[in-house]
Amino acid sequence: MNKNFSKAEKYLIESDPRLGKVILNNGHLKFSNKKIDPFNELVNIVISQFISTKAAKGIKEKMLKQFNEENFKILNFKNLTISQIKNLGLSKNKAKSIKSLVLFFSKNPNSKNLYKLSEQERYDNLINIFGIGKWSIEMFEMFCVRNKNIFSSGDAAIRVAMEELKMVKKTNDFEMYDKYAKKWAPYKTIACLHLWYFFES
Repeated sequence: MNKNFSKAEKYLIESDPRLGKVILNNGHLKFSNKKIDPFNELVNIVISQFISTKAAKGIKEKMLKQFNEENFKILNFKNLTISQIKNLGLSKNKAKSIKSLVLFFSKNPNSKNLYKLSEQERYDNLINIFGIGKWSIEMFEMFCVRNKNIFSSGDAAIRVAMEELKMVKKTNDFEMYDKYAKKWAPYKTIACLHLWYFFES
């Protein structure tokens, strides 16, 4: 086995032969433990909803260029109307969601301590923000909190990858995907990274 694989990847290779073949083919994928700014990450997640990774990347780059920033900040949006945010290249609902994020991070005391809250407490706070649903919170846990044990059966690319790998037969019952993913604990996030890489390659 490649000595460059992480502890999590080695565990997944041994615990699931189907996923193991994918990981061996993908090679080591880096997963940073560095926590990042929650507002910036949530704006990125909102932009990424329902569109391809490539399309989302283009919109983000265009918006950041207009703001002359490397990351999204509350001040970028604080004085903009929903209509003005929409004109940056977003749908009305995504613009409304970003405006709701600005309000949450400006007014809610828990927004300053998201990392100190439990996973359930974070969920309870974020789910009340317009446009932030279960998938968005799962992405936040993965890429902002750096929680290594998150699985998102609501992610279409992950489901397609699992179907192609004959892990699960195509179904509208998302619990079947969740059930299969149990064997990946405590490294479900790392499994998802490899499934996304497989899907996009």
